[in-house]
Amino acid sequence: MFFLASLLLAITSLGASPLAVSATPITSPSPGSDVDYGSLHCPEDPWGTLVTPTYGTKGAVFGICTELTIDAPPRAVYDAVLDFQSYRLWNSFIVDVELPPNVSSTPEDVYVGMVMRFTSRGLIGGLNTTSTEVVSLFDDGPGSSYSLAVWHYDDGIGGTGSRAEHPNVFVDLGNGSTRYLSYETYYAGLSTGTIALLKEQLQNAYDVQGRDLKAYVERKQCQG
Repeated sequence: MFFLASLLLAITSLGASPLAVSATPITSPSPGSDVDYGSLHCPEDPWGTLVTPTYGTKGAVFGICTELTIDAPPRAVYDAVLDFQSYRLWNSFIVDVELPPNVSSTPEDVYVGMVMRFTSRGLIGGLNTTSTEVVSLFDDGPGSSYSLAVWHYDDGIGGTGSRAEHPNVFVDLGNGSTRYLSYETYYAGLSTGTIALLKEQLQNAYDVQGRDLKAYVERKQCQG
């Protein structure tokens, strides 16, 4: 376990220098760009995977997924997920988000290619781990039944270690409520097998994070 913890900390700390303002865009074709994300649900198979906008399905190894109904309009949930500065107020998994210096307010200043450093708690005992994440896309879905906000993991070595992408899907249920789908698909890489050893902890963290978000947004709705 000490070896696993040391290796994962090394992996998640790659690129821990000061944040860049933007990451180099991924210019390869986006195999998941034409998917109806509003129709997706968490797989019944706990090792099942879902398509992502940047990487599609090729090379997918495992996934983490949580899904729940939030009693608030999609825009309220969407804004809360993109308000990275407020994660410390409600998120017991991602306890801090470092943003580049050109971002003064979220969600207003969020942009595609924006680099972030997430600090996570609870994956390895009482230790915190960090990961560099890059906003892939966001769309509040005007004229659509769902909205989408996506970011992907940057391992600092071009995806050789691991590739992963985290879509958040906000489906309008038509009654003032939102079906929220949050998942991350992990793709083949040198460190993916090591990360897979923490699948149970990751799944628990995603479930807790979803419940945290639900409580936070619903409380804000009640407060007006």
